[in-house]
Parts: sequence; structure tokens; C-alpha cells
Amino acid sequence: MEDITQTIPTVPVASEEDIWGEDVNSVPKVSEDITNSQNSLTASIKSKLYSPAEEAFHTSKSNKPIELSYKSIYEIASDDDLTVREWVQKDPEYAVKVAEAVYAQWQQFLTSAAINGTVTLTDEDGEEHVVALNKNQTRMIEKQLDTSKQQLDLVNSIYITCYKEGEKRKDVLQNSMYLRALNGDSKLAIYLHDRVDGKPSETKTADMDYDNAYNIYMIIHTLFDKQLQVLNSGNGTKLICCSRRAGKTHMLVAILLIECLRRPRTKCMYIGETAELSESLIDKAANDIIDACQLKDKRGRRFNWKKIDNGSEIMVRGLSNTKDPDQIRGQAAKVIVIDEFFHLKSELLEYMQREVLEPMQMDFADDYKFICAGTPPQVKGTYGEYVWKNWEVDHFQWTWRDNPHPVNVEQRKEYVEKLLRDKGLDWSSSFARREYNGEWAYDEDLLLYPEFHVYDPREAIPTFKIDRVLFGIDYGVGDNDTLIGIAWSDEEKRGYQFWEDKFNRLDITDRTISQLEYLCGQVKLAWQTALDFFPNMSPKEANKRILWDADDNDQHVTDYMNINIRLEYKDEMDNVQELKLNIQNAHKTDRTVMQDKIADILRTGDLLLIKNGKCAQECQSTILKRGPNGEVYHEVDMKAYHPDLLPAMRYALWNAIGVYN
Repeated sequence: MEDITQTIPTVPVASEEDIWGEDVNSVPKVSEDITNSQNSLTASIKSKLYSPAEEAFHTSKSNKPIELSYKSIYEIASDDDLTVREWVQKDPEYAVKVAEAVYAQWQQFLTSAAINGTVTLTDEDGEEHVVALNKNQTRMIEKQLDTSKQQLDLVNSIYITCYKEGEKRKDVLQNSMYLRALNGDSKLAIYLHDRVDGKPSETKTADMDYDNAYNIYMIIHTLFDKQLQVLNSGNGTKLICCSRRAGKTHMLVAILLIECLRRPRTKCMYIGETAELSESLIDKAANDIIDACQLKDKRGRRFNWKKIDNGSEIMVRGLSNTKDPDQIRGQAAKVIVIDEFFHLKSELLEYMQREVLEPMQMDFADDYKFICAGTPPQVKGTYGEYVWKNWEVDHFQWTWRDNPHPVNVEQRKEYVEKLLRDKGLDWSSSFARREYNGEWAYDEDLLLYPEFHVYDPREAIPTFKIDRVLFGIDYGVGDNDTLIGIAWSDEEKRGYQFWEDKFNRLDITDRTISQLEYLCGQVKLAWQTALDFFPNMSPKEANKRILWDADDNDQHVTDYMNINIRLEYKDEMDNVQELKLNIQNAHKTDRTVMQDKIADILRTGDLLLIKNGKCAQECQSTILKRGPNGEVYHEVDMKAYHPDLLPAMRYALWNAIGVYN
């Protein structure tokens, strides 16, 4: 049988010395004097870096003028019977000019189509014709423009690896490395510097990410003086109160990016009103910074803040309902920023700070940043206001007048003054002072109940003759449940608040019971207190004077309480009897009429509220909506503040003042 190995040609195999896979016998030997001379890689790179920057790597060999054409580089190369790489290598400078000219032609073509909706075409006889374009044709032109840009990028990438005739591979490698470093490969740029100047000293902090030093430098240069004061203030808690358009969101995102790039595996957190809104705000701000600074990752690609290549992470969270704080719990974030801090819900904000963020920061001792920023709130009594006035930490304030971007101060001022005129307001209004001067100015002219009177139950109880006790219940869907009790005199047509409950699942320390069970327990306590108003009556007779009006949004809760809540007592024969809850659906229509009537009895003192109570605080914080032209709508501005006890009070008082004309 024929030995087939005799017919297979011998293929030279690359050895360790023959790294290019060539026949070692056919490669001329390089003398040791050359390889071991002063022309080492470091010396060559140093020579390259210290040579004049204007020295060209490639000089065009062709004096041929650049023809304006819509041809692709593949067609142009094919016309010369070359591959694209061969065509670029033949004359790199000329190839770049041709690719740029083609891209410019398509840009001009698309501009004409976008502005005029037409393009001018020349036929074979040289005559010009104006042609109208439809949407599909315009999209095709846009795609062709994208294609020509990709082809220009391809030519530029090949240009980097082009070589001159007789040039050594080492020189080609150095040129390619230098050009790639200039084109955004920060890791390669740092390598070249280290190769020339030596590696950083041993005192260099080991856990710092020096590969991102250039990115950090560029981000810092987007900040103005007021923002830099925050950045340079060091670790710890910072409070920032600004006007609108003061650049606070830009600053917060810039600080997050700097911290993530400064140290590998750094966890940061951005908290806003909702997760969706926070995601959109940080995404826009981060991408604006990335584009303005032309940030690149370690591979020279466009920087992606959602996937940072040193292992750092920016988490985005919202704080709009009782479930949100627990979604933040357990995340060991070293840097936490809260945007629109003064406008977030007070109960949620206080709970999150106390139960979630403080334990989280303990993991980092004093090596953490907690930055809270926002504009002043429209209403009094928020948790953000308490923090601003009581926390002994660094405070920062500035307005849009300190922000040099993106337009000058005078243009901004003209815009704000026009906006105020359209609303029928001026600079003395609380809106202008708060939103554009950053002052703590409240919309007291919009208060639903601007005047009310209080009493201190620890000092004295009003001595009205109580005829009835009225309860109102408002169910919170993912928010606060509320219960209010009012002792009312039908004879004097006046009364006072004696009971209030306002809670959500975060306020219930006993995690073994549900929010509904807790509400039922509070109802029974209030019920027992109400019976004490009628000591001379039997519990059965007294119970007839106790009325409960509940929100009908959760009818099943009302039905549950009607069936399951009972209060036991002993009758005259010492037998155990049960009282039934006199509960019904609240009268929720005639809201505006009821609000006006309640405003009257609060103003005249015919209804007294508990001093420093939650209901009194809601009266200080609940405001009406202001329209786009400054008009006031008789509708509660739920975005500014969401009252819970006031609706329950309205339900209860229907039985006292709502049934009368």
C-alpha cells in the first residue's frame, strides 16, 4: 500500500524564536548588537514620545485630487483590484481623506433632505433634477450615512496599523500603540507613560484605580466652584439646598462617577422619588457627562455607567411607598446620594434614614459619603426641614445664578421673569423666592386650612357637653392608615379632637401582626375611650352615640371590621354582652363644601385640634394646587403633600356639619 505521507509537503513549524511562523532558515539572522543596543522598547517609546507632535506618521504619495463621490470604500478599493486593507496601506493619508469626503457627501445629502424634503440629482446628460423624498427614502439616506461613518472608522482603525516601506515591526507596534492611546485607550496611555517615567512609587495607594485618572480629571472639570466645594469637603454627611437649574443633579451624578472610578468595587446608591424617575434622571446626567468628556473604558470603548469595568456599581432606588426602604436594606453602599431630599415623604425618609441608612454607613465608619440635595419644600413640617435645621453637618447653598452652564445669567433671568409674569407673580412671591432664590419660603397663601386653634390635653380638656363621638377612618393603599376621633356637642355646635392614629407597616414594631390587625386593635382602644364620654349611660345606650365613617376604597376592610370587631361588657345582670361597631361608608361627595365648612369651624375655634398633633401638622402642610397662570384650584396638591388624617376628619364631621345646609 502506498505511503500517503510521502505526498504531503513539509510545512515549517513556528518555534519560540520564530514567532511569526516563518521558515527559520529563510529569515535573515539579526545581530545581537542590534537587539541589545540602546534601541530598546523603552528607549524607542521615549524617543517617540519626546519627538515633535506635528511629525506625520504617513505622508500621502498621491497628488490625485479627492473626487466627490457616494461610493463605498469597498467599491473604491475594488476598482483598484485591492482589498480594503491593501488599499489603505497603499496610501493611508489619501485613504482617510477619501473616506472623510464620502462621509461629508452623505452628510450634506442628508442635511438637504432634512431641511428641504428634497434632493438635487444630476442625470447622465448633466442636467439637475429636484426630487421630493418620502420618509422611507430619508431613512435609507440616514442608514447610508451611518454606513459611511462605520467605513470611515474602519479606515482610521487600519490607518493605525499601517507601516512605511522597510519599517521594522517594533516601530509599527510603537506607532500603533501611540495612536491607539491618543484615540481613547487610557490604559495603554498610562502604560506608555509608565514605560518612560517608571512605575509609580511604592507609596501609591494600592486600592486606587489609576487607570481611570484621566476620566476623573475630565469629570472634575465639568464642575463649577460651588459644586467643587462639596466635592472637596471630604467624607461624611452633606446637606445641599439649591434653587432650580443650579446643577445639583449633575453634581450628584458626577460625584458618583468619580467615586466609582477612583476605587475598584465601590458601591454607590442614588435615591430619588421613584425608581423609574431616578433611572431617567441619572441616565441623562451620566450620559451628558460621558459625551461632554468623551469618557472611555479601559478598552477604549465609550464608557458605560451601568457596567463599570473596575467592578464598581451605581444602584438606583426610589422612595415612594412603604416597600421601598426594605428594598434598600442590606446594600452596603459606601456613597449614598438623595436627590430632591426635601420633597420626599417625611415618614418614609425618616424611617429609611433611621432603620436602613445609618446601619449601612456603620460598615464604613467615617469613610463614607452621604449627600442630600434638593430645593426647599412648599410646605412646613417636613422631615427634610427638620434635618436642615437640626443636623450639625456641612451645609451648602447656591442658586442658578452661580451656575455658568449652559447659558449666561442674564438669559436665565429673562426666562424666569417671563415665567413669573405668565403666572401673575413677581420676585417677592413665595414661589419665586423658593424655586429660583433657594429660600425657605412656604406657600402659606395656598393652605387648605390656614387658621386653626389647638389645645393641650396634658394641661386641660375642653368642657363641652358631649352629645356624640364621631370617628373617621381612611385606609392607606400601600401608605398610611388613619383614625381620628372627635367629641362633638350638638347643642353648642362645637367639638374637639381627642384621638388620632396615623401609621403604616413600617411603624408597626410587632412584625407578627398585619397592618389590618393593628388597625383593628387601635379601633378597639379608641372605641373604649369613646364610651368613657358617657359615664351615666349603659354601654349599649352610649354605643348608639358613637358613629364610625370609613373610606369606601377598601370595602372589604370595612366589612371585616363590621363582622369581626366586638367589644364585650357586662350588663345589669352581670352577663357578658357584645357591642357592635356602628360603621358605615363615608360620605365622600360634596368635598369642596365640606372643606369650606371645616375651614370655618377651625378658624372660629369651634373645632379644636391636639397641640403638636399629627392632624395639626397636616393643616400646616396641606396646600391647594396652583395653575399654570397663577390661579388657585380648590383641589389639594397631592404632589406637594399628601394628607391622611384630614380626609378622615372630613368623613367624621359629615355627621355633625355636613347634614345641615
